Formats: sequence, C-alpha cells, structure tokens
Amino acid sequence: MKLVFYWGPGDLVTKVIRMLTRGPYSHVELQFTDGTRFFSSGHGLLQGSHMVRDHRVYDHWWDTVFLRSTVKQEAAAERFAFLLVGFPFDWKGLISFLVPYFKRNRRGKYCSSLVLEILQKSLHLYPGCRMKLSPNGLYRLFIEDPTREVTVDVSGAPP
Repeated sequence: MKLVFYWGPGDLVTKVIRMLTRGPYSHVELQFTDGTRFFSSGHGLLQGSHMVRDHRVYDHWWDTVFLRSTVKQEAAAERFAFLLVGFPFDWKGLISFLVPYFKRNRRGKYCSSLVLEILQKSLHLYPGCRMKLSPNGLYRLFIEDPTREVTVDVSGAPP
C-alpha cells in the first residue's frame, strides 16, 4: 500500500494550494497492492471520491510513500475507502482550508482529508490529527514522524 503525492504542472488552483500549504504537493492518492487506487478530485472526468482498479503506474511527477501494513490491515483500509466512494468533492472544505478565516464545522471531503480519514479509521494512524490537512501536511506527517517506518521514493523529486 502506498501514498502518492503529485508535484507536477498544474493550474491556478494547484499553484494556490502549494503556496498556501508551503510545499510542492497539490494532490494525494492512496494505492493498494491489488492495483486499486482511492482518490478525490474536483476536476476532470472523475469528480468526487472514487476507487478505480487500473494498476496505474505513476510517472516522475509523483512522489511515493510506501506504508507497511499486514494483508488484514490493508483489506480493512480498502473496505473503509469503499464506504467513502461517491462523496462529491468538497469545494467549500477546500476553500475553508485555503482561507484561514473561513470556518466550518464538518469534516472535509477533499483528497488529503479523505486519505487521512482512511488511515485513521482503518490503520489507526495519527488518531489526534485534524482532518483539515493538505497533501503537504500529510506528507510531512510521514516524513517527520520518527516512530513510523516508511520508505519514500522521490526519484522525480521537485527542484
């Protein structure tokens, strides 16, 4: 199981996300070892949260964090992710994240908040972490946590 973080070219929204979250990443997906991936997107053909089994091979615009998990833990994560399929992309949640003074009282449904929710509810990772988290914040959680054993592949790392 792995997390993949996008740092490649993007539109104005992508650039604003990166600037406000102080990092190179604008999107995150969760890919299971069976080739199924979970993601939430606000544009393109597949808007909202989806699971697709396409055995996608990510190009050099993506950095990878490999997660250690048992077969049972990964199956639990995949089952929980399936429950989140169909949620529309949360533009209001994304805007409330980007504009610090915009308050909201519900959990967000954008890529990094949904991936964090899957990791919290199924693998019991980062239980105290808030759901209002960017792809950059999620990446930093794994890189800066000395108690987690992760393997990071940044072969196409941003300059």
